[in-house]
Amino acid sequence: MTAVPRAPRGRLRRSGGRRPSAALRRRSVLANLARTSPGAAVPRDVLSLVQSVLADRYTVEREIARGGAARVFMARDHSGTRVALKVLHPELTVSLAAERFLREISVLAGISHPRISRLLDYGEREWLVYYVMEFVEGPTLREYLDHVGRAPVKETVVGTCQILEALQFAHEHGVVHRDVKPENIKLSPAGAVLMDFGIAKAVAAYGTSRLTRSGFTVGTSAYMSPEQVAGDRAIDHRADLYSLGCVMFECLAGEPPYQHLDDRLVLSMHQRGPIPDVRKKRRDVPPKLGKLVTRALAKNPDERWQTAAEMRTALEACPPG
Repeated sequence: MTAVPRAPRGRLRRSGGRRPSAALRRRSVLANLARTSPGAAVPRDVLSLVQSVLADRYTVEREIARGGAARVFMARDHSGTRVALKVLHPELTVSLAAERFLREISVLAGISHPRISRLLDYGEREWLVYYVMEFVEGPTLREYLDHVGRAPVKETVVGTCQILEALQFAHEHGVVHRDVKPENIKLSPAGAVLMDFGIAKAVAAYGTSRLTRSGFTVGTSAYMSPEQVAGDRAIDHRADLYSLGCVMFECLAGEPPYQHLDDRLVLSMHQRGPIPDVRKKRRDVPPKLGKLVTRALAKNPDERWQTAAEMRTALEACPPG
């Protein structure tokens, strides 16, 4: 994969006072952002403001995606390199201490691996809390699964091994993802790449009760480990292996292991529901691979694969199907 030049880090900036016009503009923009539903076009005045606030660092072109924590804009740095500029949602910016959030994600600047999208820049400008990631070509795994329904067995094994490479490297450096899901996996020409390391942890570490009341959850219901559902503060790397097991199950079966229209029931099933057998959903899954997925979905972390390296070794030994 072609290396993307690292941009200089943004500085945390807090002005001592705010002119009335800036305060009014901030309230207006946050109101517009909060009213815009997922999937809708970003209001033109908001896009213009993002462009003007960061004009000395980036040329912001358009909004390309929207997730639970941030809006994602296509942008270019001064060298012309494309980057993914992510702006935190307003309900997060009013509920998190910006300096603490940015300090938490700053540790990711030292994480460099071909299977991990790198953090290039981060900062705060006026009302705007942002971070910038390496732009990775290709669709997300979510887009791919929405198109094909379920993935070939061999592709699932290969892609999972690649994500386990990323997790092994990050875990060895003390970083847990906490939100492994198809939306955070890009299928680049060079293979699978894991996105948005550390964002969920930053929110979990520095969120407030106000943030909880706003409806934001750390993690995604279909892929959350039982210990995340329980609110366990001692989340470790094995939560990522559970989430990846859920992703594997969906790749093979065409649906997550647990699904319901009510997210609360999905969360309950992660904690207390029986572990489904992926081979009952798809008969051409080799028995050894089916057992590997089942072990990844163990409720008790001690009964799962204990490291990404262990799980990857076992996966590489599975027949191709």
